Amino acid sequence: MKKILITLSAALIIICAAVAFKNVYSCEIPIGNRGIRAAIMEGDLDILLIGSSTFRSNLDIHELDKAFDNRAYIISYGGNQYAATDIQYDEIKKRSDNDHKLMVFELDPLMLTEEVKLSDSRVIWDLSFEGKKALWEKLKSVGNTDLSIMYEYFVTSGMDDLITYPVTERFYSTRYYKGAKTDDTPSSGKEFLENEEFDISDSVLIEAQADAVKEVIEKCRRDGQDFIFLECPHYYRLEDDPKYREYHDYFLKMMDDLDAPYILAHDVDFDNRNPDYYEDMSHMSGEGRRVYTKELIKHLPVSD
Repeated sequence: MKKILITLSAALIIICAAVAFKNVYSCEIPIGNRGIRAAIMEGDLDILLIGSSTFRSNLDIHELDKAFDNRAYIISYGGNQYAATDIQYDEIKKRSDNDHKLMVFELDPLMLTEEVKLSDSRVIWDLSFEGKKALWEKLKSVGNTDLSIMYEYFVTSGMDDLITYPVTERFYSTRYYKGAKTDDTPSSGKEFLENEEFDISDSVLIEAQADAVKEVIEKCRRDGQDFIFLECPHYYRLEDDPKYREYHDYFLKMMDDLDAPYILAHDVDFDNRNPDYYEDMSHMSGEGRRVYTKELIKHLPVSD
């Protein structure tokens, strides 16, 4: 019995130590080619883009590097939430003295309808303990912090990354480069894209997400940080959806009221009706991201 108690106690101590280590030091564990720490290690950048998987899939980092002398990076683990983008901005500013000529934030109307929740464990891994607490406060402010969420947030989330790190890190380092996908993603084809089902008719505005957009803008102006919001093209069926257009108009009014700069999908010469350019409604094929990024670069206001 004594042996069993010793074994259980030792196991409990190891588990508690792993949880504490993950919460305090996960942000310092070197993750190649993606995440906040890797972005900081790049040093000064001409352009830093902060968004969701849309940025990861729709922007060709090699084209950006060619245009900006290898001084580009994409942080794309915001879990489709502006609440996370707001915290990620704070982390970049607090954890480094790097200069960023231009920060680009995602302009996606549907991100305004995302519930404030833990939607991507990568976010937790990337944040310092102070950042984790700040994001937790955002969850708490909308009443999304019951015991099960607390357990997931502070205990289980990101633990798989920690345990499998020696193996998975090698895999991810080859799959991503400077935050972007590197594989030549094929198109899903016209038949799939024309028949893929989606329903956003029940989407509702989440005020906390809109507030986070405003907070990011205020912080950039306070810090003297040049910024712009970017709407990547979605496949036309999604962009033409009435609910998408409703929140698109809401977003633009918010931008105009705040006198915030932005680039819209239709500002860039890109055919969002070409199925060869898309993997699904929001994510591009390898060909699509190359074509789009080459055109987008002409519109990015990066000073010399």
